[in-house]
Amino acid sequence: MYDLVINGGEIIDPVDGIYPANLGIEKNRIASIGPEIMKGKREVEADGCYVSPGFIDLHSHENGLKNGSIEKGIFESSVLMGVTTSVGGNCGMGPVALSDYRQAIEKHGAPLNYAALSGHALLREAAGCTDRYGHATKKQVEKMDSLLREALHEGASGLSVGLEYTPGASTEEVLELSKTVAEYDDRLIAVHYRFDGERSLEAVAELIIVARETGARMQISHLGSGTAFGKTDEALSMIESASNAGIDLGFDVYPYDAFCSLIGSPVFDEGCLQRWGVDYSAIKVVEGKYSGQLCTPEIFMEKRAHEPQSMVVAFVMDEKEIFRAMQHPMAIIASDGRIISGQGHPRSAGTFPRVLGKYVREQGCLDLVDAINKMTSMPAERLRLGSRGRIKEGFFADLTVFDYDQIIDRATYEEPTLSPDGINVVIVNGVEVVKSSKMTGNLPGVFLDR
Repeated sequence: MYDLVINGGEIIDPVDGIYPANLGIEKNRIASIGPEIMKGKREVEADGCYVSPGFIDLHSHENGLKNGSIEKGIFESSVLMGVTTSVGGNCGMGPVALSDYRQAIEKHGAPLNYAALSGHALLREAAGCTDRYGHATKKQVEKMDSLLREALHEGASGLSVGLEYTPGASTEEVLELSKTVAEYDDRLIAVHYRFDGERSLEAVAELIIVARETGARMQISHLGSGTAFGKTDEALSMIESASNAGIDLGFDVYPYDAFCSLIGSPVFDEGCLQRWGVDYSAIKVVEGKYSGQLCTPEIFMEKRAHEPQSMVVAFVMDEKEIFRAMQHPMAIIASDGRIISGQGHPRSAGTFPRVLGKYVREQGCLDLVDAINKMTSMPAERLRLGSRGRIKEGFFADLTVFDYDQIIDRATYEEPTLSPDGINVVIVNGVEVVKSSKMTGNLPGVFLDR
């Protein structure tokens, strides 16, 4: 009699492939895999469904704390699309100190497992470098390094950097901090490149140089949103060549041809429209005044001046290049999800079902097992998570049960939090957090420190 059993489904493992088997789970681990029908205190019938490792979202943006508790908006959207582990703090926006977030999860729980990156932009601010266009002094870099070491000691999974958001950060500054990350062989430095569009190859080259010179394990964030302007094939060739030369390099990508960011960020500084080859109508307001409208010059300037923290979506990338980036053997699927007061980009609620429904089942541009690998085992290995990302006896019971014939994203730019079809059950650490495609209210997630 197991604590939980899953009967009747087909296992889809990123290494062992697809095969019929049932699962017995004891506490938070997979205890048994076999052909016999198993008995449990709780049972999940998975007839006609695949049982996959839970999806691991290598790149997301967590909500903050409110009265010491986690605002679960993005976490619940993630879980409902099959995610069991989320990595927050990306693009340089992660917390300087992790203790508050860790304590909130330990006290109140979470619907999924959470790992955090320490954010470079906030390290800069804490060190007194508050001008995102300004260079840091030697003393400020030393202070950043000290704070980074504290975060790594507290269990941060690495450092995140958003060079496009902090244009004043020099390569030398990034090199110094990367050397510290490189001292920990299980940590990552995840970087949002310095330039997109025409200068994106220059930006990729900078990150390859940082990885080469420091030995840091470099993860290039959401590659497609930087290079899908006619530069993706060259960028992939550069990354592949660097990897073949022994540089520890990876990248992730989300399956949409539009990105989302704050309108007041340097991403939208003068010259951005010319760089992308679009006009103001390619930018859609998704939050605050004018929400749901496409920009005009007047709306754009007003939002920049008076609501700089509002999110907008920019429809500027080449979808075919996004396909090619996803198909590359080194590509990891990640959402870059962020939801603020129910608004944002549909990738926050649709990324993983969209890949499986649209790009695997409908278009056939990705193999099913390969896609699952890009969502589970590959990010687990990149994060050095150990016993997650596979379906094996002794591994943590983080599992997603989905109907392959039904799975598809439903989130849109108008309704970005709509949950997908086809994700039936999600299990985190042996506990059902989604059942019949609905949240159960269980909060078994843990803070994953190093």
